Amino acid sequence: MSGLMSIGEFSALSGLSPKRLRDYAVGGVLMPAAVDPDTAYRYYSAKQLPDAELIDTLRQAGMPLSEIKQTLRNRSSQRLDEWAQYVRVDAELRHDALARARKLLPAGDTEVRGVDESKGANMALQLHVAGRTETGPVRENNEDAIVATEQLMAVADGMGGHEAGEIASALASAAAVAVFTGKSPDELGAALRAANWAIWERASSNANLQGMGTTMCAAGVLDGATLVIGNVGDSRAYLLRDGALRTLTTDHTVAAELVRQGKLTSDEAAAHPHRRLLTRALGVGTNVTVDVTCVPLLHGDRVLLCSDGVFTNVPDDDIAAVLGGSETPQMAVNAVVDRAITSGGDDNASAVAAFVG
Repeated sequence: MSGLMSIGEFSALSGLSPKRLRDYAVGGVLMPAAVDPDTAYRYYSAKQLPDAELIDTLRQAGMPLSEIKQTLRNRSSQRLDEWAQYVRVDAELRHDALARARKLLPAGDTEVRGVDESKGANMALQLHVAGRTETGPVRENNEDAIVATEQLMAVADGMGGHEAGEIASALASAAAVAVFTGKSPDELGAALRAANWAIWERASSNANLQGMGTTMCAAGVLDGATLVIGNVGDSRAYLLRDGALRTLTTDHTVAAELVRQGKLTSDEAAAHPHRRLLTRALGVGTNVTVDVTCVPLLHGDRVLLCSDGVFTNVPDDDIAAVLGGSETPQMAVNAVVDRAITSGGDDNASAVAAFVG
């Protein structure tokens, strides 16, 4: 094993314990440079030290191993920017939750109360979910697909021409349902990457389907109390909390990117000729970057996922009014879809809503 270090030597130089190195090997992010076939003893190279430091730094930032693996593969600062956005949104939502909890505490109450373990430390919230998708008055076929269950919600807006868009959005929805089980946030990112590969592989094997793809915004429930959102493209997720509407996703379009760069205002982007030109979609390449965001749910929250056929024709103020004024999620999706269609929209219109009780 000339030129290599034992796991103990590498541990001393990298500052990582042998256990952590073994965990990184199991996670597939830092494999040993060599393994003795007789003793199974692991050896590392000095060239792996920079990666070891990078991996451990990303773990300190809270990035899961599956995302670190993608970061090492692509070696792009864009993934770090996306994770930074996730950290900012997650921190903001946690601060909101703490502020709400502070208001619920009686003034001057300093008593430390125990947790009733029979009920569990995290009480699961109940979600009521409904969805609707419509072709609209202009389009001949509906290229959108939706998933509306208490565990997983999704909106996919297909592209690629007659039938191809429908196939892409259907494949994405099926993959999301098959992969996501609600065990961890990593599953949702994996589900969208699996959908990406399924669409790419299908299109590569059929000349009539080449170029097809789809957006997807999916929201899965973890432990009945946390929503994890995965997004690729320009389908959106909204959260209405205490009467305030917040967009939980970032549009992956040319116009949206110009807004983020300060080159366009939001109003200018809404009328920009490239407002619908996607910078990211499922199925257009072998790899895709998925935005993943975790949102702690609170009693009374209302969530809406929708395609651009809805939000380009229904202003945010109207979406907030509908979510806040509807008695059921079915009433909410019916209202926003109807408004999108009657406003003169030329696209399919799809929405899924969840009311948290």
